[in-house]
Amino acid sequence: MRLFWLHCIVTLVAASALLSPSARAEDKRPNILLMFTDDQPQNVMGFAGNTAVHTPHMDSLAQRGIYFDNAFVTTPICCSSRACLFTGQQMNRHGIRDFKAPLSAAAFAKTYPAMLRKSGYRTGYLGKYAIGNPALHRRELCLPANKFDDWYGFPQNIAYRQDVDGEGQYLTQVMSDKAIEFLQQSTPDQPFCLTVAFKEPHGPFNYFDPLTPNIYENAELPCSPTFTADDFESQPKFIRESLNGDNSRGFLASNERLQSHLRTFYRTVTRADQAVGEILAALKQLKLDENTVIIFTSDHGDLLGDHGLFGKWLLYEDSIRVPLIVYDPRIPEPLRSGRRDELALGIDLAPTMLALAGITPPDAMQGKDLMPVIDGSADNWRSHFYCEHTYNTDPPRAPIAESEGIRTTKWKYIRYPNTNPVFEQLFDLDTDPEERTNLAGSADASEVVAELRALCDKSGN
Repeated sequence: MRLFWLHCIVTLVAASALLSPSARAEDKRPNILLMFTDDQPQNVMGFAGNTAVHTPHMDSLAQRGIYFDNAFVTTPICCSSRACLFTGQQMNRHGIRDFKAPLSAAAFAKTYPAMLRKSGYRTGYLGKYAIGNPALHRRELCLPANKFDDWYGFPQNIAYRQDVDGEGQYLTQVMSDKAIEFLQQSTPDQPFCLTVAFKEPHGPFNYFDPLTPNIYENAELPCSPTFTADDFESQPKFIRESLNGDNSRGFLASNERLQSHLRTFYRTVTRADQAVGEILAALKQLKLDENTVIIFTSDHGDLLGDHGLFGKWLLYEDSIRVPLIVYDPRIPEPLRSGRRDELALGIDLAPTMLALAGITPPDAMQGKDLMPVIDGSADNWRSHFYCEHTYNTDPPRAPIAESEGIRTTKWKYIRYPNTNPVFEQLFDLDTDPEERTNLAGSADASEVVAELRALCDKSGN
């Protein structure tokens, strides 16, 4: 027994030394592989408890690595959330609020891929970029191919069917092949950072991989417990008449239409999972796996029927809550896997990747290095975060309800600043995780509302 405890102590001391910033800077710098999906909520993954979806490779990675049960984005829309991921900043700092404007050259120079490349990393970006419209702004800013060593990036809208040498190929297979080619071209003397931004499960769904069977063709898939007409009608009128509500009425009226949508959504998540497996298998086959930190997440979630609503944009849980896995094979095995309850954000990934490479994140980054959470050394970790969504649509599409709020470990406060009077919501996530009971007008919750309202005022400025 004494030998067992001695072994544990030695292992933990070694782990602490390995994970300290100075040790990480002095040791051989790791390769970094970041993969993320588009629109995948945390609960559409087997490891998260969803037994209906088939995600064996994501699940295996979650079992081997650190899985964050409370991972969120701070702005649930593609363009803004990706800018958050790149810059380590919230939207109200980086300023990307729509699909038109790109990051400036100066802003991009302070992103994780630019700083890693400047420090000697070979960088690649494969997939949807969606920060800036090349028809409206300088193409080299909207699609910064010259800022990477390997580039297969594309704007917001791209078809799943791609013509390659005159033949139709599924987009994600093209990306997987290019990712494997990137790995094959790596050399031991230069670390790499490869970002793979899958389009799945984002639409439009007009083409599917003809080589992959549809395992959900006849499945009856579960929907959110709050996907009811009563839950929909309990929403304020401006949400019922928003794009979220506009997307929902047809599904509420037809179970077959709902099931068709869910089958497609799950099918594309499973296809992304297949690509994850292909890339990870190549990493292992090329013997790169022992020095490659793997991060998997999503740019935001999707309500998928929560509150009778579809789409993202709102600040309800499944819109902002995402899967997040960090697997560092260099960490001693007792600390390499497990689950963490701390609030982790999309803006944390840039400073985490820089810290892994021994680079001090710039002061402008608001995210935090996640490695202290992983090794248990984090002190005074965040107890709340600010989130917001301000993007709106143009007629004739229905509008999106603009919102901002504070999410703590217990409370969710949301307000809609364009309503008159300002509509507020407060949910006790401990007793009401489905966010069905709005306590904002309750006298018993008045102090909490006042506190979170003031915190929202401060955070949004």
